[in-house]
Amino acid sequence: MSKATSFDELPLEIANHVCSFLRQTEVSRLSLAAKPVYQLVRPILYRHPKITSFTSLTLFQRTITQATYMGKTDFQWSTRECLDQTRTLDLTIDPTIDSARNNGEPPAAIMISRMIQAIVRRCPNIAITLRFAHCQCDLTPISRLASETFPRVTKLMVYVGRHEPDGSHRYNPNDGRCHNRTRCYPQPEFWRPFVNGMCFPDCKNLEIRHYWATTLPDRASLYLGKLHHWNYDGYEMDNMSFLNTHHNPRGGGPMIGATDGLKRFESITLECPPELNSSLLMQLLGNPKSVASNLARLELRFCNLDEATISKLLYHAPPNLKHLVLLPLTRNNHNYNHESSTHLCPLVREFAKKMTHLEYAANTICCELFFDDFERQSLRQSGISTGIGSAGGVISGTEKLDTHLIRDTVEACRKQKRIQYRNGRVKEAIAMSKAKNTSDSAPSSLFGGARNQNDIATRAQRDAEFLLDEEEERRSRTIEDSRTPWFRRFITWYGLCSNDDTWAEIQLAAEMEEKGVEWVIVNKCLRIASQHSNGKASIELDMTHALQEKFDFETRTAPGFADSVDASDD
Repeated sequence: MSKATSFDELPLEIANHVCSFLRQTEVSRLSLAAKPVYQLVRPILYRHPKITSFTSLTLFQRTITQATYMGKTDFQWSTRECLDQTRTLDLTIDPTIDSARNNGEPPAAIMISRMIQAIVRRCPNIAITLRFAHCQCDLTPISRLASETFPRVTKLMVYVGRHEPDGSHRYNPNDGRCHNRTRCYPQPEFWRPFVNGMCFPDCKNLEIRHYWATTLPDRASLYLGKLHHWNYDGYEMDNMSFLNTHHNPRGGGPMIGATDGLKRFESITLECPPELNSSLLMQLLGNPKSVASNLARLELRFCNLDEATISKLLYHAPPNLKHLVLLPLTRNNHNYNHESSTHLCPLVREFAKKMTHLEYAANTICCELFFDDFERQSLRQSGISTGIGSAGGVISGTEKLDTHLIRDTVEACRKQKRIQYRNGRVKEAIAMSKAKNTSDSAPSSLFGGARNQNDIATRAQRDAEFLLDEEEERRSRTIEDSRTPWFRRFITWYGLCSNDDTWAEIQLAAEMEEKGVEWVIVNKCLRIASQHSNGKASIELDMTHALQEKFDFETRTAPGFADSVDASDD
């Protein structure tokens, strides 16, 4: 009988395959079994390290620095080859943890920068995810980032809020300035290190949250007021007083400076930022010298943006933007007048056509999110009953919507528009072909004369129709083959734009949209939420489920949706 082989005697490829099924913490514990085992799994151990404190960062930097200068090969891997295996680094800086080990002082930005630079010199191909948790926007290390450089940080997450995932409110008891503090003070200087392109020269993903103190829970709610009902100044849904215009940045106008870093961003997520208002957003995204051409994902959650700014953002959106979450700060329903504000529903409807993911919340919404002027005019001409709604969108009286007539009328309108669009494209292609043939002086027929104009028109029409068919099929395939479903979520906090509209019309309109796109529509006023998709049965959703930040498509049943939100939400 052959002698059994121990783990450290396995071929390197087999050992790597076995370790690929283990988590990083399990690989770390395995490396403590014996020195030969440590030497075998060392390349895997350093491939995706995760560091959760500044103290651990110091030890990690010391380890790789000493290993690099040892300059000798042991077992099958040299130290240089080990460091070449390091692909990513997940780094969390939490002052509440490190301050206790440093006489109440948080880690300095300059020390964090030097540690990262030392690691990058040994591992030049590393991609770093840097996370600041339990921080404050005007205290170190956040306030000192602008004077330092953090290379190879490809993803930056900053949590400067006060709420824990378990619902508690946390502050640093060792810092007198933090004690019982409940508001942030807007400063445009806060944005400089993130957008100037010098402090984080390799950053592609930026996430800044002023509500959460650390990584948010899996089932975080979009309705932040539902989570915390006490008078926590600045973070309750209808009481974000510190975001109002009377809190102007220091020194008058905003002075962000260079915004060259926006060119490299692929994803930006901002939540409850008191520093961000309409003027600052236009300076960030409206600068022609630093257009965010690579930006594909933009999430603005509970920002102090007016309707005019939102309309400018939609008109001048980055060219490659495909994922947009737009949840502006809700206005108090008693002081809000939607008739005097910019009506965004038609603009959002046109903008949504090119989005793979769109979430939009407003005080009020209406059917113009789904129906254009031609469709609404056809509905009126067909004699379909309108003006039967009441407060919030409830149908008043005993009258009912003629859903079959609405569906038939709208589908006929959309078919007519497709025909008109195709005819226009065909006529344009024929005209261009004839103009090109006329400008061509060289004869093209067999006997030296000009080609027949009818033949030119027939060929141009055939080619144009083929391209149009291919264009429609390409869009359908793109939606069907997407790894994640195309998603739309529309939320109204206080009902519909017009008191005559009905929520049943909104639900019917969502069912008639493009096939393959999932729709979630939420009426907080009526405490109703539902999921819709063309060709599928609609699903009533629990309000808690419908307002989750990460919507779960797998949940197909939601009983008791009307009872999930109690009177304390109002």
